[in-house]
Amino acid sequence: MKALELLDGNERHPSLRVHQLGGDLAGFWSASASDKLRILFIRSGDGQKTVLRCSHHYA
Repeated sequence: MKALELLDGNERHPSLRVHQLGGDLAGFWSASASDKLRILFIRSGDGQKTVLRCSHHYA
């Protein structure tokens, strides 16, 4: 929950390690919820984020 709150309020927080994905996931973004959990999300044109998945890093 803390990672989701940070993503909503301050996505540039260093612990999130937000980055844009490439390849088959081009257009999607990733953030770290913990050392093992990743949040996959998309951004809309108005800056809103939609979380698609929270899963293990290599899932």
